[in-house]
Amino acid sequence: MPDPIQISKAQARRFLVAHHRLTPPRTLKGKQGILDYFDHVGSIQFDSINVVGGNPDLVLQSRVANYKPKLLQELLYADRKLIDGWDKQASIFQTHEWPH
Repeated sequence: MPDPIQISKAQARRFLVAHHRLTPPRTLKGKQGILDYFDHVGSIQFDSINVVGGNPDLVLQSRVANYKPKLLQELLYADRKLIDGWDKQASIFQTHEWPH
């Protein structure tokens, strides 16, 4: 078995920030950027509690340039590219992952 890779806390932090598409900031654009993000992460939690914004909107506005909640609503209910469902919690997925 190979030796485990050793990384610093700073390297781990940079990796996680990049993996979650937070750097470089807001390089994803429009509906396609939202779909690209879903391709990368698979799903995001769809929490009905809205104190300062819905969870999907907060996640996407920090990653997609000029994000507006209307874009997500269109992808969910007009374009039907995304669907809300359950995976241990309320979540949003891409419809091509749930063809039936």
